[in-house]
Amino acid sequence: MDMETLRGLVDPDMHPWLDNILEMCNTPYAVENGIELVRASKGSVVMRKKVFPSDLNSNGVVHGAASFGIMDQTFAVICNMDSRTVGLSCNIIYHRPCFGEIMEAEAKIVNESRSLMTVDVTLHSEGKLVATAVCIGFKAGKPEK
Repeated sequence: MDMETLRGLVDPDMHPWLDNILEMCNTPYAVENGIELVRASKGSVVMRKKVFPSDLNSNGVVHGAASFGIMDQTFAVICNMDSRTVGLSCNIIYHRPCFGEIMEAEAKIVNESRSLMTVDVTLHSEGKLVATAVCIGFKAGKPEK
């Protein structure tokens, strides 16, 4: 993703942090797995991923690792927009198999303190809830501007 495209997807109040958001959206994991930003604001990030044949498990449905991958990347983007944060824990619940061609994850900040961030992440495909997660991140400091 380039800066011009990113600017149109991020709320103006987060523009001072565009460099950090761009870095997070262009991580090798996100790029290699086709995970793309849909929109971002201080309290919410939405990312989308096309399901590839390599994402399927032996039952022909999306592998748990692929669905968790987009959820974790979405968590990472929201946590690292204006601070450097590392994941401490993530509790994921799979509600149904994912059969769709597109997955969309949304991360929302539930609580933020000086050192911790709690984030709810939901995963949808074909309009159905596939998985939910509660993720906690440790805020290690402010990134350089």
